[in-house]
Amino acid sequence: MAAFIMSGPLQAIGFALVFALLAMFLPFLGLLSNAAIGLVTLRMGWRRGVMLALAVSIGLGLVALLLQGNVFGSLFSSLLQSLLVVALAIYLASTASWPNLLQIIFGLAASLVVLFHLSVTDPVSFWKNALQALVDFEQLQARLVDIKLDDLLNQIAKHMTGLFAASMSLAFTLSLMLARHWQASLYNPGGFKEEMYGLRLNKFVALALSGIIMLVLVSRSALLIDLIFVGLGLFLFQGIALVHSVRAQLNVHRTWLLALYLPLALLPVQTGLLVAVFGMVDTFADFRGYLVRRTKQ
Repeated sequence: MAAFIMSGPLQAIGFALVFALLAMFLPFLGLLSNAAIGLVTLRMGWRRGVMLALAVSIGLGLVALLLQGNVFGSLFSSLLQSLLVVALAIYLASTASWPNLLQIIFGLAASLVVLFHLSVTDPVSFWKNALQALVDFEQLQARLVDIKLDDLLNQIAKHMTGLFAASMSLAFTLSLMLARHWQASLYNPGGFKEEMYGLRLNKFVALALSGIIMLVLVSRSALLIDLIFVGLGLFLFQGIALVHSVRAQLNVHRTWLLALYLPLALLPVQTGLLVAVFGMVDTFADFRGYLVRRTKQ
């Protein structure tokens, strides 16, 4: 994929646009479109990245026009998303600092959560209306006979702000990681692996999240709970990096990583929470540093 994207501007535009269109039906495929934009930016600079972002956004706008959809809405949302990927890729290219990049991404998400709570008086009603507009709840109610749908909807809507912000942050991070992996596979074999093995976040961030968790035990504030969702998404990546790095340090077979990714696939919430907590603990304990010191003894 990476070689095809970098083989020429038309190939890059075609790849990014096709997967952006497919994301209308399978949203996770949008990761590949954003990753293509990120790869071009990382390798060729912001001008080529912006050109690709504009081409993809205009293409989506034209498709929306043909389908009699919201042309300006499609154009604006795509352009905003693509230009954010370009900006983040530029920062990554200049600093090669994953901890700082992750803290910027999730800091932006946390800021959006705060602004949303300040500007929307009733977040639950807002998300209930949004979900009802997207899902045929009459058909869903027919399938869920024993469940009170309104109660279920209230529970989902209550935490939707944090879940939405965390999922968007995860999506941007995964796109940039894929772009960096592609770049390394073409031009710097092993470089991405080294960056990931060294991923370790600031202790202040871990302390701040720990403080928010303690406050939630007392206040049960919806805003603070949403911020916890965002923060745990941040430390999920450190937890995953920790597992990969420890596996490499202990020189055990790659199949041991199935012990991480199978539970993540089958029980994403529970396993993701556990991995994120390990990531937070590693911020203070530095398990990787301990293994290095132990092997030198």
